[in-house]
Amino acid sequence: MVTEVANGTAMVRMMGLGLVVGVAFGYALQRGRFCMNSTFRDILLARDLTLLRAYLLALLIQMVGVRAMAAFGLFGLGVTPFFWMATLFGGFVFGLGMALSGGCASGSTYRSGEGMVGSIIALLGFVFGMTMTNDGVLVPVQAAFRSWVVEIDGQPATLDRLLGVSPWILVVMFVTVGGWWLAKSPSGGYQRGWSWARSGMTIGLIATAAWPISALTGREYGLSITEPIRTISGFLFTGETDRLTWGSFMWVGLVAGAHVAARSHGEFAWRAPGAQRLLQALVGGLLMGMGAGIAGGCNIGHALTGVPLFGLSSMTATLSIMVGVWVGAYLLFGSVAFERGARSVQRA
Repeated sequence: MVTEVANGTAMVRMMGLGLVVGVAFGYALQRGRFCMNSTFRDILLARDLTLLRAYLLALLIQMVGVRAMAAFGLFGLGVTPFFWMATLFGGFVFGLGMALSGGCASGSTYRSGEGMVGSIIALLGFVFGMTMTNDGVLVPVQAAFRSWVVEIDGQPATLDRLLGVSPWILVVMFVTVGGWWLAKSPSGGYQRGWSWARSGMTIGLIATAAWPISALTGREYGLSITEPIRTISGFLFTGETDRLTWGSFMWVGLVAGAHVAARSHGEFAWRAPGAQRLLQALVGGLLMGMGAGIAGGCNIGHALTGVPLFGLSSMTATLSIMVGVWVGAYLLFGSVAFERGARSVQRA
C-alpha cells in the first residue's frame, strides 16, 4: 500500500513537472514559428537566417546555463554515445524525412496543436518508423549502424575531450563569436511570429530549465521528442505506466501549449491537404522515425539539447540532418528554386 502511494505521488509529480515545461515549450514554438526544417531549409532555399539566429541564441544560452548548473552538481550531463555511422546515416534520413513531411519532430508536434492534419499524419508515420527501428524489423539495422562507437578515455566523445581543452574555453569562444554575429544581425520575426531574439531567448531558457526540472524525476537530460513519443506509444500499446517518463508529459504539454497559443491568437483551424500531400507527410514521418531510431535522437534531442554539450554524436547528427533537409528540399523544389533564392540575395 505504501509503495503504491509512493508510486502514485511520483507519477503526479512527474506529470506536473512535465506538463509545465511542455506547455511553455509548445507556446514558445508556436508563437516563434520555430521549426528546424524551416531553419535549415531557408538557409539555402530562401536565404533567410531569421530562425537560424533564434536557434543559435538558444544554443548559446544553454551552453552557459546548463554547464554552470551541472558544475554546481545539480545534475549530470548525459551525452549520447558517439556511434558515428548511426548519427551520419540516421541524421541524413531524418533530415530527408523532415523535408518531405514539411516539418521536424517538434514542428510537426506544435502544428498538430494548430489543427494541421498533415502534421498529425507525419507524427503517426514517426511512431511507425521509430517502432520498427527500436522494437521491430529494423532492429538489426539499428544495431549494425551503432556497432561503431568512438570513446575518448573511456567516456562519450565530446569536442572538448577531442581537443583536450576545458569545455569552458569552447563556451567562451562560441558565445563571443556567436554573440558578436547576433548583435550585428537585424531584428525581425519569421512569418508574423515573435522576433528571433525573443524566440531564441525564450526557447533557450526553457531548454535550460528543462534539465534541473527533469532531474527532479530522476531523468538527467533536457528536452527531447523521440524519447517522449516512444514512451507514449509504448504505454498506449502495452498499458504499462512504467514506460512513461517526465518527457512523456512534457510532449503532451507541448501539444497543449501550442494549441493554447494558436487559439488565443486566432490561428487554430483544422486544415487537411490533398491525398498526395498526406501520403508525402506519412512517408516523411516514417523516415524521421527511422532516422531518429538509428541516430538515437531527433532535431530536439540532438540539435537543440545535445549540441550545447559539445557531444560529437549530436554535432554529427545535426550536420547530417541539415544535409538531409537540403537534399530533400532540392528533390522537392528543384534547382530553379535555389537559383531564384540566390538571385534574390544578389539583388538585395
